[in-house]
Amino acid sequence: MLPLLIPAGISAVLGVVVGRKVAEIAREDRLQKGYAKAFNKPVTVEIVKEYIVSDESLILATEDVPLDNQYGNQDLSSEHEFIRTATISLEIAKNREVGSALNSGFFKAFETKIADELSKSLGTKIGSQITRRVRLKFSVGPQKSAKYRIIWKQESRRGLFEILVSNKKRYKIPYMVNYGLSHSVESISDEAFST
Repeated sequence: MLPLLIPAGISAVLGVVVGRKVAEIAREDRLQKGYAKAFNKPVTVEIVKEYIVSDESLILATEDVPLDNQYGNQDLSSEHEFIRTATISLEIAKNREVGSALNSGFFKAFETKIADELSKSLGTKIGSQITRRVRLKFSVGPQKSAKYRIIWKQESRRGLFEILVSNKKRYKIPYMVNYGLSHSVESISDEAFST
């Protein structure tokens, strides 16, 4: 009798696990299509306004190129190629309203709407990568030394989106987006590097 119960028990457990997974996938699908958790009614998510709090440049990396021509009697030149990749990223800050959106099942819809809006306004897709390649030639005169620094930067914006759900409930969602990739070159005096 016991050998007959073991397959039945395994089948029951397997059925519960598979059933839960199917229900979870269906729920995620409904939420991604913009349906409310409880009522299965379409939900409209509209961005009412964006408030930009700050725009600034962030330094991603620096690379130094020292040229020592202290004992030379002609100009010294050196050519270098630099490559850098950066990701366009979006981070939504956690606050009380974001927690409320998570509990109501709207968070994914908010995140998608904000990412789409920022992709349009910045002209680049959130989650994509940018690669820059630059070839630079450095030189220093005879009996001199110099150091050059390549500075890789990305822009960062902090802001707040006011979002209206189904023309009823308003949420204020804070965000930070990092985008773009640029470089600058500066010459640094030898004294700054002496030990």
